[in-house]
Amino acid sequence: MGKTNLVIFDMDGLLFDTEWPSYRAMKEVIETKGFDFPISYYRQMIGLHGARAHAVLDKLYAGELHVETVIKEYRPRFQELLETEGVALKPGAEQLLRWLEEQGIKKGIASSSHRDTIAGYLKRTGLERRFDFYLSGTEVERGKPHPDIFLEALRRAGESQESAFVLEDSLNGLKAAHAAGIRCVLVPDLIEPTDEMKEMAYAVVSDLEKVIQLFAGHKNRLPL
Repeated sequence: MGKTNLVIFDMDGLLFDTEWPSYRAMKEVIETKGFDFPISYYRQMIGLHGARAHAVLDKLYAGELHVETVIKEYRPRFQELLETEGVALKPGAEQLLRWLEEQGIKKGIASSSHRDTIAGYLKRTGLERRFDFYLSGTEVERGKPHPDIFLEALRRAGESQESAFVLEDSLNGLKAAHAAGIRCVLVPDLIEPTDEMKEMAYAVVSDLEKVIQLFAGHKNRLPL
């Protein structure tokens, strides 16, 4: 196993605590249309970009829900919640970023969100200069669970699968990392890991600070 030179972060639900307000906003909008929106429905959309997420909604409601209207109304409500409550870092994020910087390890973001959304969150939280690069799902041909975004992250960083790790919170992100041949540490947010997910993941930890313990405490498995 080679030296670890790059850690690729997912964003929503992994770096920033944005999945809960996103779910709340979508639930409010869908309920105004006379439909229920359980958390199990939202979990199926996590990690998907644009049309793929919309297709999940359309399938869940058998075409009875006007998805474009829902998305149009959801976006301002979600932004209102973020403006009111702020964009919070996930527990351990600052500690992990500092530790990786001390180790001289490159850091990137590979998110299904739009590029301007990534930039906006980084600016709001003062993290603009803490990452070497960031990638949006709109910048590759196929979004997660396809491997394209992680393969492009490797290309931009000039690194190989063997020298990188991915940090993810979703099944779709985990599948994308696995398909790309990159080791993935799963840090669950809204999803309870299944046996399938545990099998695919290099490790499952409860928060980002535990990632430091994993990296620093298993040097025989994880050269740094």
